[in-house]
Amino acid sequence: MKVVWRLSFIVLTDNSTFAALIQLIKMRYLLMIVAVSFLAACGSHNHENTEGTSEATDSTATKTGWFGEEFEITEAISGVEMAALMNDSSNNEFIVEGTIQECCQKKGCWMKVDMGNGEAMRVTFKDYGFFVPLDAAGSTMTMKGIAMYDTLSVDYLKHLAEDAKASQEEIDAITEPELALVFEATGVHIK
Repeated sequence: MKVVWRLSFIVLTDNSTFAALIQLIKMRYLLMIVAVSFLAACGSHNHENTEGTSEATDSTATKTGWFGEEFEITEAISGVEMAALMNDSSNNEFIVEGTIQECCQKKGCWMKVDMGNGEAMRVTFKDYGFFVPLDAAGSTMTMKGIAMYDTLSVDYLKHLAEDAKASQEEIDAITEPELALVFEATGVHIK
């Protein structure tokens, strides 16, 4: 007995073709799941801070210590000095000292550091490998990593504003990409 399956405009006449179609549908669903997982990365990662002195989600007291890789704290420069050494196309390694202005309030996966000239520099952490405490704002820190100029997309800027618990009005006001000096830290020491 021959069974004919109809799916849209495709006519399936045997089980092997049907099995191949089912496999294709499974792959599409798998791809959608992976894509959604990547888009939700900041809000869905484990909140543990395995490198620091305590959990990043425990915001009852300011945390100090090492987050990420430890490094020799020598010849740290200010954000202003670092910016003076940069040009639009360079990626340079620096050890920078400054004050944390704010950090991601979901889990500490980014921070803004006072440059010393009234501006702030956005800092992310290499390979999303560590976080800083949620209550780190106002703390003095030293960090090591790579500084570069990057264009931040409107979607990314809105995502960051949501992480910082900005109002919907502030989020909606973000309409242009931003060229910014950014820093990817491999390690942070909070004093």
